[in-house]
Amino acid sequence: MKKHKWFAALAAMLMALAVAGCSNPSSGTGNSGVSIPKGFVKVKGGKVTGKSNTNNYLGVFIEGRTVTLSDFYMSKYEVTKAQYKAIMEDTSLNTLGITADPSYSTLKPKKYVMAAGEEDYERPVENVSWYDAVYFCNLLSKKEGLEPVYTINNTETKTVSYPSAGASGNETVSIKFISSATVTPDHTKNGYRLPTEAEWEYAARGGDPSKADWDYTYSGANTAAETSYDSKSNTGLDAVGWYWYNTCNGGTTTSTEPTSGTAGFGTHQKGLKAPNALGIYDMSGNVWEWCYDGPGVVSTGEETDPLGSSSDSKHIVRGGAWRSSANSTSVCYRASEAPSYRQTSIGFRLVRSAN
Repeated sequence: MKKHKWFAALAAMLMALAVAGCSNPSSGTGNSGVSIPKGFVKVKGGKVTGKSNTNNYLGVFIEGRTVTLSDFYMSKYEVTKAQYKAIMEDTSLNTLGITADPSYSTLKPKKYVMAAGEEDYERPVENVSWYDAVYFCNLLSKKEGLEPVYTINNTETKTVSYPSAGASGNETVSIKFISSATVTPDHTKNGYRLPTEAEWEYAARGGDPSKADWDYTYSGANTAAETSYDSKSNTGLDAVGWYWYNTCNGGTTTSTEPTSGTAGFGTHQKGLKAPNALGIYDMSGNVWEWCYDGPGVVSTGEETDPLGSSSDSKHIVRGGAWRSSANSTSVCYRASEAPSYRQTSIGFRLVRSAN
């Protein structure tokens, strides 16, 4: 009897180990067994054969173009004010002294009023330049002992002043940001970086060209039946995104345009809307997201892990924002700004290479 009990215990232990070894990759590891970074999802790459879309125009996956993407990790949420502030306040990292809390929602809270029940520092950071975003990526990589992706040289900074919140006289608050630099990427490094435009759109569409989600107008939702792609307002967006016609209305589209000083006029706390098929939030609306690429012309042919245009005169922003019309928040809408540009509705999210 004792021998039988011993064999039964051994069999149970081996069974438990076998089950543990077959755990679902989504529980925290990729298929290779490498841990998925906290707050990220693994996006399995693949080959995308571009096509002509009727309900959401073109984007970067155009007809006549074939794009192969490697696996990558993408953050579930846009970088928040809290995340940005924690890194930028570390003076051992932020040797340039870039402002740790640059957001308009902090500078002018009487104009950009937080919606009731939301957490201020869980809102996405905004008013950051593209240079600030890549600089943050490098600092976060160093903080976590990873290899920085970007080589940043010839850095120049600029300081601008704003009337301070509640100032009664000529008081001001100053913001320091990176206005110019030479940036060279190395995506073989394991640190944090901005998504390429192709990675951004691939993830926004749900990561699987064979699924219906791929052709949705928004990231995780489609155009409302009675509304066209070009419409400025669209109730189909309400489930997944904050934009001009729902930002002050609890997330429900109305015909009334918002006014400054009204609750909800500005960004919203991360993750309050539904995620897309990959479990990623706010890829349509809330804030525009910087991508690495320059705009350029999307050409036909075959490419693997494209970096887009090498021009540094402008860089791509994607996804639209709280102050955008509905069509600007679509998964295909392309826009670009100068890398020194900052605004109340431009932020970013993070990516890491997975191979």
